[in-house]
Amino acid sequence: MSRAHGLALSGIRKAFDGKVALDGVTLSVAPGEILALTGPSGAGKTTLCRIVAGLERPDAGAVRLGGEVVTDRPPGKRRVAFMFESYALYPHLDVRGNVLSPLRAPGSVLKRSDHGALVEEVLTLLEIAHLADRLPSALSGGQKQRAALARALVQEPSVLLLDEPISHLDAKLRHKLRAAIRRKLMSRSSPSIWATPDGLEALSVGDRVAVLDKGRIEQIGTPEDVWLRPASVTVAKLIGDPPMSVLAGALERSGDATVFVRAGMRLALPARVAAVARRSASGRVSLGLRADALSLTAAGAPGAADGEIYAHEPFGKHEIVTFSVVDGARIKIKARGGCPARIGDAAGLVCPEGALVLFDADTGRALPTATA
Repeated sequence: MSRAHGLALSGIRKAFDGKVALDGVTLSVAPGEILALTGPSGAGKTTLCRIVAGLERPDAGAVRLGGEVVTDRPPGKRRVAFMFESYALYPHLDVRGNVLSPLRAPGSVLKRSDHGALVEEVLTLLEIAHLADRLPSALSGGQKQRAALARALVQEPSVLLLDEPISHLDAKLRHKLRAAIRRKLMSRSSPSIWATPDGLEALSVGDRVAVLDKGRIEQIGTPEDVWLRPASVTVAKLIGDPPMSVLAGALERSGDATVFVRAGMRLALPARVAAVARRSASGRVSLGLRADALSLTAAGAPGAADGEIYAHEPFGKHEIVTFSVVDGARIKIKARGGCPARIGDAAGLVCPEGALVLFDADTGRALPTATA
């Protein structure tokens, strides 16, 4: 099986006790590419990884590795490296022994003389070299996670599967290792899948991002595509820090303007956004508001939506302001430069064109972009 080929899944379906886990999933990962697979808990991320590894058999569909159909091939014949979310460390082996275990398994392609150096390299990368002689029972959760990650990274597989590889690390270490692990994956010829429920983590590690929800692919694209052009309300609510606020409402004509109306909120839409809005036959739309493109102004300002400050969270480099409109709907704003807002203050919400994305209220899918 050549490492010059990638991974391809076509029409993968899987159900457990009648409950659908994966519903016709089709995707591909090119040689050397990192696909970030994201979605909420229960979306089907782990099931998909287990099917690629051969630990679960799909009810329908095909798995291809290196250009070959491997749907019926047992796990030991696939050369897949899988880091389990549960770690699955051997309790009787120390950290070094756990990391060495796949290199000593039948079918390993790496020379035995290289094993020691490879293990030390990956232990150092993950900052657990000093724990090499400890048993799993003597490790914290984050240390166990890094040991399991080291065991996956030390291999030269046909495909590498990482299921929430850094979820239990503290924020500082997670940020540091995210870049280091991505750099190591980029140096490989094999495809990689990095599964995570954290939408921001997916944007930061993936060459492309696949958003999975209720067993279906909602969107696959570059991080920029998924961030700027979410294909559905599901994607919009998952991706971002904070994610988009999405309000359901209707459209009205007011003279030459198209106005988004929701309870006591009225917002005149910019011309290009209004052109998109008019493509909704029913007139019912959901308006997505991107947090980092919104701003505040004085209450009653022309063109602004009136409301009040519900919450104010300073983070140093930026602040998250929660803005409450008349009917109580809450909108997140990512403000910079020292926002003077205080909780309970009346204010106006400014929504420039770049802050707005429109979705069909019935299907939840993004409305087609207006052309110039």
